Amino acid sequence: MADTGLYIAMLGIDGTGKTTMTKMLSRELEAHGHDVKRLSWRKELDEAERPNTRESLRQLWVESLRLVHLGVDGPAAPASYDEFHAQGWEKRYGSATHTTNVPAGPLAAAWLEWVGQILLRHEIVEPHRTRGVHVIDESFSLKMAFKELIIAERLSTDPALTEEIKRARDMLIELFRACDPDVGIVVTGPIDQAFQWRMRQEGSLGSLEDMGAATGDRGQDGFLELQSACDAFFRECAENWGWIVLEMADTSAEENFAKLRAQLLDHPAAGRLLRTS
Repeated sequence: MADTGLYIAMLGIDGTGKTTMTKMLSRELEAHGHDVKRLSWRKELDEAERPNTRESLRQLWVESLRLVHLGVDGPAAPASYDEFHAQGWEKRYGSATHTTNVPAGPLAAAWLEWVGQILLRHEIVEPHRTRGVHVIDESFSLKMAFKELIIAERLSTDPALTEEIKRARDMLIELFRACDPDVGIVVTGPIDQAFQWRMRQEGSLGSLEDMGAATGDRGQDGFLELQSACDAFFRECAENWGWIVLEMADTSAEENFAKLRAQLLDHPAAGRLLRTS
């Protein structure tokens, strides 16, 4: 029977290079003879082996986006994943300037991120680990949950609801901590640099990459506000949880990965993989 695989998770703001580092780490581990599964919720919308799991992840993904924009004026996005995807609603949400929204939506959406994490962990991560496959999660779901709570808190004008949002944050942190990976990596770097990288990669921002869903503030200022809050929180998680912190520099991907590889070599579990051939 194969040894149990490791669960490795990336956490970090948008545009810092988590996906690039995941790809390079996957290639490195494969070069050492290891089987690797690159995981992201978005990929599993099409790749999840079990049809019921795939459909559930699709519906959770659609509902989380619909909830984040629950109070936005205008036509409602379709509940069907196929229609939502075909009509480009994620991009529509990302480019619209919202003048109305309500905090209950993004607060509820944050809890759906936890539900999705349960499915990903037990339906995809654990079966692969049992087969000896190392799973690298491109973006730990706590990231989206925390962003949604920031949006909810900014929208809230009711002190009682604001307190409920804070309690939800504490509870969700504890729940996600229970899904702690074997190797956690917080990817960080200058926020303005991340914005430039994101714009070069995509040409525009996504629906939850700036403060648009709360304030209508699209673009660099809204990006800096949201991502700065996330970065401070992710660094705090890394300190409290003993995760690796990778400080990305405005240099080549190879040089940044060399820093990550050196840090992983010092990690008991990850170092063993990188030294094995």
